[in-house]
Amino acid sequence: MSPVIHEVDTTADSAAWGTTVIVLIVLIVLLAVGYFAWYRPAYVTEAPAAPAEHNTTVVVPGQSNPAPTAPAAPGPPGPAGPAGPAGPAAPAAPAAPAAPAAPAAPAGGSTGGTTGGATTG
Repeated sequence: MSPVIHEVDTTADSAAWGTTVIVLIVLIVLLAVGYFAWYRPAYVTEAPAAPAEHNTTVVVPGQSNPAPTAPAAPGPPGPAGPAGPAGPAAPAAPAAPAAPAAPAAPAGGSTGGTTGGATTG
């Protein structure tokens, strides 16, 4: 005899648990808001409609301080502080521009001087 395997679909049960948890969380939140927002303990009494009268006297003193003046001039400077640590080395100075080049020789043979043929002699 071969065994009979019966499959049970548990997805509906899983969805029911999730829905139940969500409903319970919402219900707890609503009860907490109701408790703190609308609950009124019996020992809270109504505030009196009219406040009791008090005799309050406000005394305004005369002007005891003179009017504020401009700040005084600054005093002499203090002593110089100690020298700080040396800073990083400065970058090298840019190189001097190159000297102008010598003029080019004129094209064509002679560079000047006397003109003429060869001397005999």
